Amino acid sequence: MPHLSVRLYPGRSEEVKKEFADKLQQFVVQELGCEPKVVSVSFKEIEPEKWKNVINDEIAGEDIYIEADF
Repeated sequence: MPHLSVRLYPGRSEEVKKEFADKLQQFVVQELGCEPKVVSVSFKEIEPEKWKNVINDEIAGEDIYIEADF
């Protein structure tokens, strides 16, 4: 608890993704009051031409609080 799954276009370095994951973890710890060791972050790269179909399929059934306009 909790796990954050980030989907994004390919092209960012491992360093950029690691730094972003660290920032997400820090934010979750601060906002939810949990320990860093219980926060996990993963990344999945999706090609731009497949984005809409993949995202719509993957988030079906999830509670969406901010919806993208793509």
